[in-house]
Amino acid sequence: MKFPFFTGLHKAYGWILLMSMAGYWPLFAQAQTQETAQKVANSTLTGELLYEILLGELNLRQGEPGAGFSLLLDAARRSNDIELFNRAVDIALQARSGDGALMAARAWSQAYPQDRKANLQVLQILLALNQTTESLEPLKKEIALAPLPERAVAISLIPRYYNRVTDKKLALDVVQKALTPYLQTSTTAAAAWTALGHMRGFTDDLAGSLEAAQKGRSADPSALGPALLAVELMTRKVNGAEALVVQAVRQQGSPELSMSYAQALIELGRYPDANTLLQDTTTRFPLHAPAWLILGSLQFEQGLDAFSEVSLKRYVDLASQDTSQDATRSIMQAQTRRAALLARQGKLKDARELIAQLPAKDEQELRSRLMAEVQLLRDQRQWQAAFEVLASAQSDEPDLVYEQAMLAEKLNRLDEMERLLRLVIAKDPAYHNAYNALGFSLADRNLRLPEAKALILKALTFVPNDPFITDSLGWVEFRLGDLPSALQHLQKAYANRADAEIAAHLGEVLWQLNRREDARKIWREGMRSAPDNETLQETLQRLKPEL
Repeated sequence: MKFPFFTGLHKAYGWILLMSMAGYWPLFAQAQTQETAQKVANSTLTGELLYEILLGELNLRQGEPGAGFSLLLDAARRSNDIELFNRAVDIALQARSGDGALMAARAWSQAYPQDRKANLQVLQILLALNQTTESLEPLKKEIALAPLPERAVAISLIPRYYNRVTDKKLALDVVQKALTPYLQTSTTAAAAWTALGHMRGFTDDLAGSLEAAQKGRSADPSALGPALLAVELMTRKVNGAEALVVQAVRQQGSPELSMSYAQALIELGRYPDANTLLQDTTTRFPLHAPAWLILGSLQFEQGLDAFSEVSLKRYVDLASQDTSQDATRSIMQAQTRRAALLARQGKLKDARELIAQLPAKDEQELRSRLMAEVQLLRDQRQWQAAFEVLASAQSDEPDLVYEQAMLAEKLNRLDEMERLLRLVIAKDPAYHNAYNALGFSLADRNLRLPEAKALILKALTFVPNDPFITDSLGWVEFRLGDLPSALQHLQKAYANRADAEIAAHLGEVLWQLNRREDARKIWREGMRSAPDNETLQETLQRLKPEL
């Protein structure tokens, strides 16, 4: 890029103008003042360098990132300026030039061998480029550069750097080589074994991962990392992992491990065990608000209403002192559950009043409060009241209009439902649930079947493997009389999501194909997962199979 008018006096004025545009003039003025006052002969902030920086920035603004990158990297090398090195790396990353970013990061690291950020940039860029073998030396350096008090934390972060590498076994080999000196050092052994355990887990060496957790715990019984690794292995159903967790829980002076253990038990469907553990956790750590929230929510799901109310109220009392956004959301969740408890007791008016007291300082909180009331009314099958709440909001937000359409269907106001769904599609042409809902509604009523199929196929263009939309396609094919196609789609949907409503549809197609025992098997599975599902109950009452 050439500026022929930058000659003599014109060049001076043009230079000042360019510096002002790029925001460098105050920096230059300060440098010139200091140079005049202090006669600093070795200053790197020369006019020539600033000119090169400005040209680089102008190239970037004019859509020439390659030229801008080259100029700024050259300026960084000549000045050894850390901010310029950092800027060059950022430019290359924004331009998706991995090789350029690596070149700039390496130049930075060579100029400042002890700069941990520069070395970490090199490491992360190498891994992003899948150059795993080359990452060994910067990985070793990252650990070595970490101050002793922070070294265990630096080691614990290693699996995060390598979790997206393609060749996980190669990554494990590299990490193991880097960590070998730290496996026997008292201050780092637990973290090193934990990191190695996670890396082994990436390669599905679960026995090796558990062994690493055990060795980490032996190195430091108070360390949290090995026990949390064991919790992760629990969820992967590794024998022996839970024994390590149980052993560690009592020795921990904080509730973090107990909470992770409880979450794992819930994930595994062991609700009574989770309940017992959370009761113990709230006894040992009575001021730990999240334990009360999870306990109350679990008790709510188990129908232990009186206990749930006590736990949720305790949570609200503890969390009300926290003004963070996360706490506000959690308080809303707890209060919504408390409202549902009141509704279960027939106190729907009190429940709605409790929802009305939820905070609504901004649009997001106002919307959350609105949806909490709608969900409360839906759970109590108060379709008309829920519809009126949404209608009173007078919102054209697609999600809210969609919810209103679904309530119109519950009220059998099908024309209104279709009108609202078409409003959603007009507002957001990519709203796939609206296409699916309208298509399924038409198919279920055996109306305008070609149009229904077209709507459902349109929905699938946005989410091709969605099991519920695939279920809709199977159902419309059934209505069209194409039983083989219906069976194919419904079997695919059920394989992806064993939902009771999909089971109802699949069972009916099997029934019509005279595969009666297969139909009964699917229906029994649906009954076990959701015995109160309306679609399944209606199907069974209509066909009257002997289950």
